[in-house]
Amino acid sequence: MNLFKRLWKRLTSPAPVARRHVCEEDYNPIALTHRFLQPPPMPCDHPSGEGLHVRDEPLTIDTPASGDALTFKVTLWSSWCAQPKEDLSADDLRAEINTSRQKAQGIVDDLVRTQGRRFEAYLPAEAEAAMEEALSVEFLAPVHDCDNVVVKCSVRVRVALCEEVLPHQREVSIDLMKSHGELRKTSAQVVLMSGQRDLWVNFLEQSATNWRGRYAVQLAENPRNVAEAIKISETERHERVEQFIQLANNVANNHRSTNLYDYVISSESALRTALERLGVPVPELTSTRPWDRP
Repeated sequence: MNLFKRLWKRLTSPAPVARRHVCEEDYNPIALTHRFLQPPPMPCDHPSGEGLHVRDEPLTIDTPASGDALTFKVTLWSSWCAQPKEDLSADDLRAEINTSRQKAQGIVDDLVRTQGRRFEAYLPAEAEAAMEEALSVEFLAPVHDCDNVVVKCSVRVRVALCEEVLPHQREVSIDLMKSHGELRKTSAQVVLMSGQRDLWVNFLEQSATNWRGRYAVQLAENPRNVAEAIKISETERHERVEQFIQLANNVANNHRSTNLYDYVISSESALRTALERLGVPVPELTSTRPWDRP
């Protein structure tokens, strides 16, 4: 019966209020100097069983972008670490975190709004990087540090497009994707055509060095009547030889009908006259022909 009464009293009695210490206003000047001049504390690396660690639920807010006409959709994750300097219960540490949370929320809101207004509403990645950097610097030091407890906070942020900007940015991204695809396709076609051009140039150069090249290509395309193709190639070759001989005879006959020596002499006289008028010294004219000299 007594056990039942104690159990009933425990269930119906109000929950105890967590005791929270009151920080003294007057700090030791030496301790205060050490606290401000020491290097910034590192991010929390305490084991999970040491002190109290709390991770808040994600918080999504809308913060204005540049011009305040559009917004960013910002999601925040906050992690807390309370390390006692004296014997404090978990409820006491949780009360310290709850009190520090109000202060941190105001800091986070101010930083997010300030950084968000630096960027256009279609630049969430740049805004996210700026917010991350500003929050990391701001929360490098403890949110609360006194003689009894140290409370640290780390905040992660993710920035996304708002509903008004998302459809327009999706269209832009699709257009850019198509344009980049066309560019890659054109680049591949140019590389293919360049390779084919080089192969054909090499092929034609090799064919030009051998008079049989044209007939070899014909046989490669249609490997039939090989004997007939050989006969045609030999016949055309003889015809071209005869044409060349005829052309050489015509040139020789023209040279015989023209007095080349008189032509050279008249050309030399005209050249000497032109050089003398230009003031260029010329050698003495001699009637001795080079082939008559001893």
